[in-house]
Amino acid sequence: MKFGKEFKIHLQETLPEWRDKFLCYKPLKKLLKHFHNNINNNIISNVNGDFQAWFVGLLNEELDKFNDFYVETEEDFVIRFQELKERIERVRENRERDGVTASESEFSDEMMDIRKEFVNIHGEMVLLKNYSSLNFAGLVKILKKYDKITGGLLRLPFTQLAAHQPFFTTEPLTQLVRECEANLELLFPLEEEVTESTVNKTAAPPLTDITNIPLQQQQPGNGTGTGTGTHDLYRSTLSAIRTIQGLKYSSTYNPLSFAVIFRDRDDEGSGAITAENSPCNPGHASDDGDTIDPGDD
Repeated sequence: MKFGKEFKIHLQETLPEWRDKFLCYKPLKKLLKHFHNNINNNIISNVNGDFQAWFVGLLNEELDKFNDFYVETEEDFVIRFQELKERIERVRENRERDGVTASESEFSDEMMDIRKEFVNIHGEMVLLKNYSSLNFAGLVKILKKYDKITGGLLRLPFTQLAAHQPFFTTEPLTQLVRECEANLELLFPLEEEVTESTVNKTAAPPLTDITNIPLQQQQPGNGTGTGTGTHDLYRSTLSAIRTIQGLKYSSTYNPLSFAVIFRDRDDEGSGAITAENSPCNPGHASDDGDTIDPGDD
């Protein structure tokens, strides 16, 4: 599937409040197509420095958007995660009040609510990591189109710039994901579904491999969700992960190919993007390693 279509599908399935935070992939692609048509129709004769400066300005605005959203969301995760840990301590302290053991059902309900919050924040962290990867992938594709249409050499320097931006520097977030998973494993070691249902309980998938959850098991009423919000979060996260995995497996080796970029990020060891270290699937590859369909995307 073309990247543009994958990107569109993910935007449709991601959290609604996140949609306008993603790369304006389609408008940028249309802008380049329009510019290309003007060159072919001799409306403009060549690419001048003014156009490149203007286009780079657009891309810089996109980087600012990514950075602002990523940093703000990551800071929110840090605060929420700390509040959850403090909440656990309060529950433990209150379990025995005045020498009287608190109701087991009350304790269990409170702990299950905490567990739900842990699962939710873990899913959002995974989604933010994939937000980073998808936007970076989109930038690479747009830059490739720019160089192809204009004959310029913008892709390499701008990709290097983007790779050092806050939105693509995910080590602190990766550590937060690990800590969240460790807390879940420590506090809730039972072999139960990660998101507890008040009616049904099923076996939990490993926390670091949520990509293997069948889509039909996420539907309301199947015992895998705590409500619409959790269901939507799982659906959004799975959509992002599948898109990234498609990019990784459809690329041949090249220092700037999607497969290499995302394989390097997998080495950070988070639960965000899980993949086996298997050879990439064969495909028709462009000169830079991304699989393309006739007509490109």
